[in-house]
Amino acid sequence: MKIPEWVKDHLSQGEQVISEISIRNTDIYATNKRILRFTSKSKFNVLEYDKVSITFTKYGLGTTIFRIFAILFGFFCISLGIFSYIGPEYHVGTTLIRTKAPFAFSLLLLGLGLIVIVAALWGRYGYYQIEHPSLDKKNLKNWRIMRNRWFSGKADRFAETIKERTSQS
Repeated sequence: MKIPEWVKDHLSQGEQVISEISIRNTDIYATNKRILRFTSKSKFNVLEYDKVSITFTKYGLGTTIFRIFAILFGFFCISLGIFSYIGPEYHVGTTLIRTKAPFAFSLLLLGLGLIVIVAALWGRYGYYQIEHPSLDKKNLKNWRIMRNRWFSGKADRFAETIKERTSQS
């Protein structure tokens, strides 16, 4: 792992980075002695391992219900896109009238449906919360590591590293 020079400048003698993760505009580094959270090159916070704990919190039922409705809405949009392009047929006397939506409109509905379904499935699944007695409720949110259903390996490895270090101190 490549550690920027400006992070190395804040490490004490003998301190080594053993894991790192980036979340939005924040970089969090787990070293062999402490946890450093950088919001810029010069602005950072430090937590010592002796009182740190990390827990995983899964999002609750409200988020699950929202996802179910979002997926159903996505399937509705996809169905509407398909059936609006096929269009129904009407018989008016001896004349057959076909009504169908323009291809671009149908494609728009198909795309919207797929985007909604992917967003509902891809969304946040839960988060790891790093806790320390010095952190108040406002600052606790800054020490969350979001975890989604896919590509969660990095968050899991980082959390595991912190768990190992806190159990050793």
